[in-house]
Amino acid sequence: MMKLVLLSRDLMLISRVDGVANQKGYAITHTADPESAIAAVEGNDGLLLFVDLQLPGLDVLSFVNQVRETSGSEVRIVACGPHVHEHRLAAARQAGCDLVVTRGQFDREANKILE
Repeated sequence: MMKLVLLSRDLMLISRVDGVANQKGYAITHTADPESAIAAVEGNDGLLLFVDLQLPGLDVLSFVNQVRETSGSEVRIVACGPHVHEHRLAAARQAGCDLVVTRGQFDREANKILE
C-alpha cells in the first residue's frame, strides 16, 4: 500500500488531497509541522510526501534536504502553492522537489499528480 504524508494546515487542500488519496487506497498521515513530516517519512520507501508551500515559516530548501538525508531518495516530493507565489514555487524546484505544481494545476490534475 502506498503511503502519503501531507504537510499542510489548509483545510481545503487537506480535503482535496484526502479525497484523491482515499480513492487510490493510500494510507495517509497528516501533519502541520515540518519536523513531524520528517519523522513520518524516516525509513519509509515508496512514499509520497505532499508539501503545501503556503505553510507559515517553511524553509523548503532546508526541509527537502532534511527529508532526503532522513529517508533517502525513494520518497517522491510533490510541492504545491498558489501561482502568485512564484518565488516559493521556484524555491521548491531549486530544493529538488520531484514535482512542483500550482493550486490550479493540482485542482485540475489531482489524480495524475498523486499517482
